[in-house]
Amino acid sequence: MGSSPLPNWHWYYDYFGRTEIHLHGFNRFLFQKQTPYQTLEIIDSPAYGRMLLLDGDIQSSAADEYIYHEALVQPAMVTHPDPRRVLILGGGEGATLREALRHRTVEKVWMFDLDPEVLEACRTFLPEWSAGAFDDPRLTLRIGDARAMLEEYQGEPFDVILSDLTDPFTEGPSYRLFTREFFTLVKQRLAPDGIFALQSSILRNTSYQMHQVIHNTLKTVFDGTFSYAPYVPSLDTPWGFILASDRWQPMALDPLEVDRRLAERVEGELRWYDGETHLALFHLSKDLRRLLAQPSVLMEDDHPFFLPRKWNE
Repeated sequence: MGSSPLPNWHWYYDYFGRTEIHLHGFNRFLFQKQTPYQTLEIIDSPAYGRMLLLDGDIQSSAADEYIYHEALVQPAMVTHPDPRRVLILGGGEGATLREALRHRTVEKVWMFDLDPEVLEACRTFLPEWSAGAFDDPRLTLRIGDARAMLEEYQGEPFDVILSDLTDPFTEGPSYRLFTREFFTLVKQRLAPDGIFALQSSILRNTSYQMHQVIHNTLKTVFDGTFSYAPYVPSLDTPWGFILASDRWQPMALDPLEVDRRLAERVEGELRWYDGETHLALFHLSKDLRRLLAQPSVLMEDDHPFFLPRKWNE
């Protein structure tokens, strides 16, 4: 964090690289705490409203969290013809949960999250994110390591698994949730026609390596992997997501079919995602398609691929 010469004004420095910094001005800290797992901050921003930061990285903001969370959840939920059993990994704000529970087909949602202090802070300071989803009787919430809980899980397979976990930074808690071994475990917990969707870091022609590694690692596990990258203003970049499935292809749905499924299944009106948006999402530009087609290292338990925690060090 740095301070402006203006009184009562602060600046949040978002490092994109050693020579690229994005600045966010904000009025005040609402909440700050070092949990056993990460640094948790909630701030007020004149541009984006309340913002959640974990270990100095923006997770979501009041102004545009709906873009991120609809993008993560809705393509997978709509592509699946009948999603009834859903698992969410991470997603402490409750907004990923909110989006999954919109679907009338959903009978049960499990949520595995590591940090109860993030959950509590978000329910206290960001209640609009979850919109009451934590009180839905369809939810089973479990606190702990997502990989360990997924290894121990003995229930029925899931139709959709959604991963909203922090990027695999050096010294962070998440890298073992992006490896080939973990993705194999995810596939084992999915039904044969299940869908896995995950946030997967920045995807633009100058910052794509982490997404490329995740994409290529997933390709060794699933028959179909489909990258997409909506622009999220508070993150100031196209943000990467991947949908993976052995059976379903999101591009097989035309806009009319997407809108039909939304009208039949979804409670309330979505603000960002619809049939036209779905069509556009899965048509990446030529340069990105070429970059993702290039070979890369694979993320494995014994061979992690990290992002640096602080580019300025």
